[in-house]
Order: sequence, then C-alpha cells, then structure tokens
Amino acid sequence: MRAIRGQSMVLALAFFTLLGCHEAGHIDLPGNYGSAANEIVGEVINVDNRSREIEIRADSGRTSMVRYDSNTQVLYRQRTYPVANLERGDYVAARVQQDRDGRYSTNTISVRESAQARGTVGGSRLDRTEGRIEYVDSGRGTFELRDSRNRLVVVAVELNAPKAVTDRFNRLRNGDQVRIEGRSVSVDRFELASFL
Repeated sequence: MRAIRGQSMVLALAFFTLLGCHEAGHIDLPGNYGSAANEIVGEVINVDNRSREIEIRADSGRTSMVRYDSNTQVLYRQRTYPVANLERGDYVAARVQQDRDGRYSTNTISVRESAQARGTVGGSRLDRTEGRIEYVDSGRGTFELRDSRNRLVVVAVELNAPKAVTDRFNRLRNGDQVRIEGRSVSVDRFELASFL
C-alpha cells in the first residue's frame, strides 16, 4: 500500500510539474514580439551577409540577432527568395530555434510587408555603378559585377522589383556590361533598383 501511495504521489507531482511547464515546442523569447512563441516579428534593421545574421527590431523596440544559413528561405507573396533579397525596413516574421547559448537561428522568414509597401526604404538617394557581369545566380536573384575599380560586387534584385527589372535580370549573361542604380549596402554588396 505504501509503495502504491508513493508511486501515486510521484505521478501527481510529475503531473502538476507538467502543468506549470510551457507547451511542447514553446520558446520563451524576451520582450513582447506580438506573435507565436517560436517567431520573432519585426522590422529588418540590418542583414550581415558575412556573419550570416539578421538584426530584427520588434514593435516593442527590442532588437534580436537571428542567424541564418544557406538553406534559410524567405517567403514573400507565395514565392521563395534567398536571404540576400531582404532589405532594411521589411516587416518580417522569423521562425526561430534557440541553442543552448541562447542564440536564435532561423530557416524560414516570412515577409509580411516589404519596405517599399511600408514606405520605409532608407533614404531617397540612389547610388549608381557599372561594370562587367562575372556570374549570374538566377536561383538566388543575384549577380556578381566587376566594377571599374576591379572590385567584385554582389548585386541583389529587390523582392518586389518591377517586371522590367526582373525581365532584364533574366536576360543577363556573363560578360555583359551594365549600368545600374540602387543602394550600396556595403563595399561588396549592392541592392538593385533599376538598370540604366
């Protein structure tokens, strides 16, 4: 009898402990992200392609660094894009996992509203550059451009680029000379707005 009562108490204790726990798959994120517990929702502040991290600022004002890899997909209007196509001001929901050190990583990012649609594209001034196409990656929506200073610049087509831009991109071939307009993200990174 005593053994049965002891087992019952252990089971009851385990049951009440489970009641106090979060549901399976729940990740306790700091701050109010206004979303499901395994998502970080907010505005893209920066995409660091070298360290493969995205800085996202939630509506609460809290910022989080989220790591990504080559398999991470960006979903926008039922199409899939590489992370390189994200831009500052995009409003996104990143499905995240948390490692033992508390760092977040993601394999799926949904763009809820583009920077253009929100009217938050940083600055109205556009940069121009020109050069020779070295490599076109149609799957990622990027191409490598050798500029007049002999630097190799990765150019990314914007998520919701006009049809004229995407049509021209689809016709690009290695060796083509192009003049483009857009935003310089870094010395070796450029976001394409239009061909000139």
